[in-house]
Amino acid sequence: MTLWLSVLLLIIGFLLLVKGADFFVDGASNIARVFRVSSLIIGLTVVAFGTSLPEAAVSISSALAGVDDVSFGNIVGSNIFNTALILGVSALVIPQVVHLDLVKRDLPINVLAVLVLIPFFFLFSQTTNLLNRFEGVVLLFMLAGFMYLILKDAKNMRNLDPHQLAEAKEIKAPDMSIKKAIILTLIGMAGIVFGGILVTNSARDIAIELGMSEWLVGLTIVSVGTSLPELVTSVVAAFKKESDIAIGNIVGSNIFNILFILGMTAFINPVSLNASAIIDVVILLCITSFVLVVAYFKRHVGRLNGLILLMSYIAYLVYIIIRDTPTL
Repeated sequence: MTLWLSVLLLIIGFLLLVKGADFFVDGASNIARVFRVSSLIIGLTVVAFGTSLPEAAVSISSALAGVDDVSFGNIVGSNIFNTALILGVSALVIPQVVHLDLVKRDLPINVLAVLVLIPFFFLFSQTTNLLNRFEGVVLLFMLAGFMYLILKDAKNMRNLDPHQLAEAKEIKAPDMSIKKAIILTLIGMAGIVFGGILVTNSARDIAIELGMSEWLVGLTIVSVGTSLPELVTSVVAAFKKESDIAIGNIVGSNIFNILFILGMTAFINPVSLNASAIIDVVILLCITSFVLVVAYFKRHVGRLNGLILLMSYIAYLVYIIIRDTPTL
C-alpha cells in the first residue's frame, strides 16, 4: 500500500470517527434525557463512552492484529491529550467550574485508574511489561465499581422532584424523538467501528513507510485522531458554558479508556507493553493529579491552569517526538 493511499484512508477513518461519534453522542444523549439524567452524569457516561468508542475500536482491533504499541499508546496518548490539551483549551475558552461530585468521586477514581497501571508493569505477569488477562479483569471490576456509584447517584436524582430538577437546570429536555435518537446512535456506532479499523490499518502502514515506531504513532497520530470527538464536544460545551459536560466528558473518557478499553483489550488478548511506556504513564499520573489538586482547592480550572496544561502537552509532544524518532 502506497504512503499516499494510507494517508487518504487515515483521513477517511478520522472523518468516520468524528462524525460517527457526533451522531452517537447526539442520539444517546437524547435517549438518556428521557430518563431524567443530569448533565454531569450524561457527560461522565453517555457522552464519555460515546467519544471513547474511537479509542475502543482502535485499541481492541490493534490488539487483535498484534499491534500492541498502537493499542496501549493510543490509550495513554489519548488520556494525556484529553487532560492536558482538551481541558487546557476548554479552560482557556472559559474557566471551568468543577462540580463537587467530580472532586469527591470522579477525579480521585481517574487518578486511581492511572496509578494502578504502574504496578501492572512489574506484578502478576510471568513476563515483564505484559498486561495479562488477570490485570484486565481487575480493571473491568474497577469499572463496575465506578458505574455502580454513578448509577446510584442517578437513581437518587430520579427520586427528586422534577420541578426542582428543572429549576436547578440539572435536566434538559430531549430535542429529538426517541426513534430518531436510536437511528442516530446506531449510525454513529457503525461509523466509529469502521473508522477505527481504517485508522488502525493506515496508521500502521504510515509507521512502516516513514520508519516511525508504532509506539510513537499510537501516542501521537492515532491518539489525537481518536480524541477529536472529545475535543470538539468539550470545547463546544465550554463555549455554551456547560462545564459539567465539558469536564465530565474528559474525566469520564479517561476512566473508560483505562478501565473499560484497556481492561477489555487485555482480557481479549494480553498486551505487551513498550519499555518506555512507564514514563508516559507517570507523566499522565502527574497531569491527572495536578487537575485533581487544582479542582480540590479552587473548585474550578482557570485560564492560568489551562495555559499550564496546554504548555505541558506541547512540552510532552516535543519530548516523545525527540525520544521515539530514530533520526533525531
